[in-house]
Amino acid sequence: MTQQGTDVSWALRDFVESIPEIRFALVASSDGKAITSFGAEDPDDVDRFAAVVAGLQALAQPVAEQFARPGARLGQLRLAMIEVDGGHLFVVRAGVETYLGVLAREGLDQGLLGHQMRDLARRMGELLGTSARLEEHSG
Repeated sequence: MTQQGTDVSWALRDFVESIPEIRFALVASSDGKAITSFGAEDPDDVDRFAAVVAGLQALAQPVAEQFARPGARLGQLRLAMIEVDGGHLFVVRAGVETYLGVLAREGLDQGLLGHQMRDLARRMGELLGTSARLEEHSG
């Protein structure tokens, strides 16, 4: 399911299929609505995971703002990760009020996945017509 007629499901599908440790991924709005997903075995998991992604970003964003770089306009969430028995949950900002969430099995390279998620989020931000995050300017 996509909103505003912009289909990013193909990009999400390609991403998930390229990394065997990924169990499930989705793009969700900050209010917990799924925009698109890939890999869910149960449709109810999509709604639950979208709510989890929205909740995690809501918890992480104030931390990003509190610890923003000196001189930065506003701290932005770059990556939030939770490690649980059996795997990891990752969330990155994919656009304005839009987040990419990935549930992955143990055994993956966390740094590499985080980097690949940020790259995908940038591409999705372009496809959705939004910016993945404020550009950093050197003074």
